[in-house]
Amino acid sequence: MNIGDLLGLLDSAVQQVFLLATLAVAAIGLAFGDRSVRIGVGLVLANFVLSGLVDHWVWFTIRAPVAVLDGALFGLLAVLALRSRRWWAHAAAAFALLGFFAHFIALVDQSIWWRAYVGLRWIFSAAVVGTLLVGVAETPLARGYERWAAQQG
Repeated sequence: MNIGDLLGLLDSAVQQVFLLATLAVAAIGLAFGDRSVRIGVGLVLANFVLSGLVDHWVWFTIRAPVAVLDGALFGLLAVLALRSRRWWAHAAAAFALLGFFAHFIALVDQSIWWRAYVGLRWIFSAAVVGTLLVGVAETPLARGYERWAAQQG
């Protein structure tokens, strides 16, 4: 099995690009991020995989199991943000909350176009992944600040 076989399982080029970008950010986060980035990457990857497993279950107009997983992702990222002094973790939790709310928008207004609902969720998912990348970029700055603060006493 090669990457072409895996990409063939996805429906569109957009899904393929999003998957590859998510995996690239995850690899960068695991390689260069600090502990909080690695935890965030683990949470996002777990949500990504589990959501893919239950994405076909639909209740009314929403994907209820995905909504539950997105709510859990928000809760866990919120805990990470509260325990971490890193600002990007707060942004990741905020974007995850917006993604969670997108499910309720589709539930309240069932006339909403299905692609708009899914697209909105994807935008917020991409924002969460983007904040992880920002967390990786900010890691050396945070480490430098912590060293400086320790020297100041």
